[in-house]
Amino acid sequence: MTPLTCRARTLPQALRQNGFSLIEMLAALVILGLALGVLYQAASGATRNARVSAEYAIATTLAESQLDAFLVTLPDEAERTQGQFGVYRWEGWVELIPEREESGIAWIRLRVSWPGEGQPRSVSLRTASKLRNEA
Repeated sequence: MTPLTCRARTLPQALRQNGFSLIEMLAALVILGLALGVLYQAASGATRNARVSAEYAIATTLAESQLDAFLVTLPDEAERTQGQFGVYRWEGWVELIPEREESGIAWIRLRVSWPGEGQPRSVSLRTASKLRNEA
């Protein structure tokens, strides 16, 4: 075999590709980076939503507990009761229902507030109750 024929046979083998080119690798890395960025945002959003949901659950439980205690003591209409449990502040008060004023039925209201991420958050509960007769 002459050197010219030897080169002719090895040339097609040299042109054949045995792996990925640099451009294909860069494109794959860009796509992977974008996909991971989207997944990271979704995971952090889900984590934030779970934390906010837990805060609301704690605040609602505290509000229900304090509302029960408030119904037992049932302060006067003008009196406001307040307190704090960790970062959660609560406040309870009585409001007469204008349509039911003669019968002494009033709204018992309780609000729990806490600092949120960027803005304060709050939960409000109310129930109707008959006020004590001072007779």
